Amino acid sequence: MKRVLLLLMVCVWLVSCGKKETEVPKKDTLVYAQLTEAKSLDPHASTDQYSQRVIANIYDRLVEVDEDMNIIPSFATEWKNDGDTTMVFKLREGVKFHSGKEATAEDVKFSLERAMGSPKLGSLYTLFDRIEVVDKYTVSVTTKKPFGALLYHLSHKSASILNKEFVEENEGNIDQIADGTGAYMLDSWTAGDNIVLKRNAQYFRGEPAIEYIKIRSIAEENSKVIGLETGEIDIAADLESMSRNTILENNNLILAETSSFSVQYLGMNVEKPYLNDIKVRKAIAMAIDKDIIIETILMGAMKEANSFLAPGVFGYSKSAATYEYNPEEARKLIEETGYENIELTVLTSNNTTRAQICEVIQAQLKEIGVDLKIEIVEWGTFLSATSSGKAELYMLGWSPSTGDGDYGLVPNTHSANKGSGGNRSFYENKELDRVLDMAKEELDVDRRRDLYAEAQDIINEDVPVLPLYYQLSNAGLNKSVKGYVQTSANYPYFYKLSFQ
Repeated sequence: MKRVLLLLMVCVWLVSCGKKETEVPKKDTLVYAQLTEAKSLDPHASTDQYSQRVIANIYDRLVEVDEDMNIIPSFATEWKNDGDTTMVFKLREGVKFHSGKEATAEDVKFSLERAMGSPKLGSLYTLFDRIEVVDKYTVSVTTKKPFGALLYHLSHKSASILNKEFVEENEGNIDQIADGTGAYMLDSWTAGDNIVLKRNAQYFRGEPAIEYIKIRSIAEENSKVIGLETGEIDIAADLESMSRNTILENNNLILAETSSFSVQYLGMNVEKPYLNDIKVRKAIAMAIDKDIIIETILMGAMKEANSFLAPGVFGYSKSAATYEYNPEEARKLIEETGYENIELTVLTSNNTTRAQICEVIQAQLKEIGVDLKIEIVEWGTFLSATSSGKAELYMLGWSPSTGDGDYGLVPNTHSANKGSGGNRSFYENKELDRVLDMAKEELDVDRRRDLYAEAQDIINEDVPVLPLYYQLSNAGLNKSVKGYVQTSANYPYFYKLSFQ
């Protein structure tokens, strides 16, 4: 009997050992795919969403916005007003940069002053007057005038807290290196393919569950979807309309989707020949049938845009109206200009949907006597060409991550931001500048809303940009990914995620 029991114990031991040998190892890397790679990890040099998604996870800000766009604590634990123009922030103690140095008020002062001087993002901070260190863990921000959107601007990725010593030692060379306090630190960057982030075990919100995040740049939409289906990709951002049904029909995948702050638009460089004539810009606007674009290219999934601000952004005006589709009137306007054989080029990046929309616009403009050439370039070349003023027409999207009309309109349409500041149409209207400046300084919520409504009417009348449709904010993900919440701002925070 003892021998039988011994044999049974040996069998049980062998079976249990066998199970351990066949256990699937715990997955330690989440693969996140987006259209193109980041262009810079310098928070003060990057306006594109692809860069800022990485920056959002490497760095922290004084405050953040939650999924409902409420201001919540981050590096700052609390804040209070000291008069109408000064706000005092109390900082967390013991927060470390990835290099091990403690983050203090000196780093906050340095970071915000550097942001104020940024050629690309300084427009967010034009009302800032001075940043002062009260003590090691207290900093004050004083504005020139009362500033209603202050906290939302401080939640922007350009308000990230940098290591003063690190930046000073590497000034001019922090595009591909970083030292933040965020949940993840830069591990490696393989140009043109992926950026790998490694978790910060000392993160003040707690150690992230996933050890590595691999952010891949995949321009081909089918490749993203196939990667999701095979499990090679865990999350694929910014899915095009044609992919949504594929995700919905796969029981192993989830489509996370909500309305967004993003407007997709056709930009017009008003300093270029033909486009410096408002009649030509109006004619182009009237020649474009947005309904056709939405029903065919976008498969009816998007909503026509009536403004450069999306409905979820503070200041959006329901009554704003772009020029209606009217090809007959468009032809008359072209005839009135006296121009013959108008030839223009529209520039777009390697985005399939935008390229297809350009083809539709090309056919529609031909009907009014405008010959449109389409030029497709990679993302970095596109940004350079549009910010330097080389492009005539261009296809682009804009999503104000602060959720406020100031950041929605000022970078793109205020004359102070021509070119690299965000105004890629090189548009100038002194009355618009005045209205936007007033709105920035206004504390009364209703008055601010009225000023932004006025600004949207001016922009729609002058047509430096033609809003086409409001982009959905979405991503496809594997069901094994837990904790993902799709937000209108469309920034993933990887520390919230885990695997099932």
